[in-house]
Amino acid sequence: MKLTENEKARHPSIHYTGSIRGMKKLGFWKKGDRCVRCGQYIYNLSQTIGTYRPIYAGGGGTDCRRR
Repeated sequence: MKLTENEKARHPSIHYTGSIRGMKKLGFWKKGDRCVRCGQYIYNLSQTIGTYRPIYAGGGGTDCRRR
């Protein structure tokens, strides 16, 4: 399967020598996630990166500045 650069940047990946079974067993990826190999990386197409709002991005959370 061919992925565009934008798609590659949007989905989490591991090197092809990594273990999909291990990622799922440890809970980083869900058991039903769809994974594909493209070049030297395996991409999890069921998850996306950047769809969450970090605590430090305005409002809420703790103040991380030194006091």
